[in-house]
Amino acid sequence: MNNSVRRITDGAMMIAIVGAVLLIDRQLGNILTGYFMFLLPLPMVFYSTKYGMKDSWVVFVAMVLISFIVSTPSTIFYIASESFLGMVYGGGTHKHMQPRRLVMLCMLVGIVVNLIDTLVISAMLGYDLITQVNETTALYNEYFSQLIGQMPENFDFAGMVRNVILLVAAITGILQGYVTHVLSRLLLKRLRFQVEPVTPISSYYPPKWSAILALAGVIFYFITMANPYENEILQNVLQTAGMTGYLYLAFYGVIAVVVLAAARGVQRGRFLIVLLAFFLMMTMPMVMVMLGYLYIATDMHQRLMNGGVSGNAEKDE
Repeated sequence: MNNSVRRITDGAMMIAIVGAVLLIDRQLGNILTGYFMFLLPLPMVFYSTKYGMKDSWVVFVAMVLISFIVSTPSTIFYIASESFLGMVYGGGTHKHMQPRRLVMLCMLVGIVVNLIDTLVISAMLGYDLITQVNETTALYNEYFSQLIGQMPENFDFAGMVRNVILLVAAITGILQGYVTHVLSRLLLKRLRFQVEPVTPISSYYPPKWSAILALAGVIFYFITMANPYENEILQNVLQTAGMTGYLYLAFYGVIAVVVLAAARGVQRGRFLIVLLAFFLMMTMPMVMVMLGYLYIATDMHQRLMNGGVSGNAEKDE
């Protein structure tokens, strides 16, 4: 078959798959896009891996136009963002980008998408973040007043709630990027595409000074929460730096859990171990932050490597 004809046929097939999913999803009350959104990037992963990112824009635009016709406004954004994520991943695979850079890029796209969803799209659909923060603050003030009396006036609880919402959105984006990476590799291997060898997770090791800097940011974050600065710009800069350090250390806490499992000889269920690590990141975040700090700043990494972590056990899915 002529290459241009094959390109058109494959693009039409991917568009038809997305259109069929959207029609079924509308009949099921958005269940598919609500619970299986992580599968939406896969059609664009296939197409952009085969033909490159430059030739994928037409198919991407067609998918978005299809969503305008057969889906709801919120679904339009999800189709556009998830298809773009898939196109970025497939385009990187087509160019034989290193898996580590590709995973980081997907996580960055996932974070941006989730923050836009939380701040912009939700507001367009009637969800008021400020009102939600105020209601949550009032609820917790009433709860704490029954336990320990009135909360200190200088404690910026509303700011903490706002930052937690943004933090959860960012963590969800990180997890979304990783899940896209895992599922895309499974799909491409199944379809016999040539993909770059996976990067050992133990190679994700930054300089020790970065852990100290990140921990300092986390400390300043809690200081500014308890004693807010009058200078709003300085307050926002310090809290942003603190949240960045928080995410940085928590992410390496996740890596520490995965490397530790490999050092203990766990050969199966590595994807489930990663999901468990992200679950711990969301339920016990400070534990993961301190674990990430110890993993970077101490000799924990080297000790785990000397403890018998085999190359195969370290590999990222």
